[in-house]
Amino acid sequence: MIPHKTEAAASAVLAPGVNIGSLRLPRWLVQAGVMAAIVAAILGSNYLLRGFPNVKLFDTLVFLAGYSLGFRRGALVAATAWLAYGTFNPYGPSGMPLLVVEMASETAYALAGASARRLAQPGSVRLLPSRASLLFGLLAVASTLAYDLATNLYTGFAWAALAGSQEYLRWVTVSLFNPGALFFMAAHLSSNLLFFVALAPAAIVAARKANR
Repeated sequence: MIPHKTEAAASAVLAPGVNIGSLRLPRWLVQAGVMAAIVAAILGSNYLLRGFPNVKLFDTLVFLAGYSLGFRRGALVAATAWLAYGTFNPYGPSGMPLLVVEMASETAYALAGASARRLAQPGSVRLLPSRASLLFGLLAVASTLAYDLATNLYTGFAWAALAGSQEYLRWVTVSLFNPGALFFMAAHLSSNLLFFVALAPAAIVAARKANR
């Protein structure tokens, strides 16, 4: 559980109060704008990368939302983005049970981001390889494996139900270890590892400089 005061401190990275002339926008309004911008970036990048299955900036952006805004707001970004993308997916909409699993599983990246914030403050993040990039890489692996395990477990149970079978272990094994699943998991894991280690630190450093 991420303490409330930790979330409040985390929100300062990408969502400070903003002065426009003599008007100072409240922090909650700025945070809402940042959340909407991240969701828009997720959807736009997903459609642009639709030709590369399981290679998306989606998870990295949710990670950054968790890092900058805290777990709860990051989880809301994750759920909102999946609700929109799962409904208007170029490969076809997700059914409601699968969509719920995807939304819930995606919050693993928000949790990873919030956890990373507790262990690596923005001032310690560098563009070059550092302890923070190593931490981000480890969290990329852990959160991606958690997401893929959860969604593939659902797939195994769904296949068993479609087949009218009670051999759930067999179907779960097939869903986890068939060649297609292994290929997509490898693509997902390797791309997330790259994006978390290279792009996430760059975004945090850029936000830190912009807030000076």
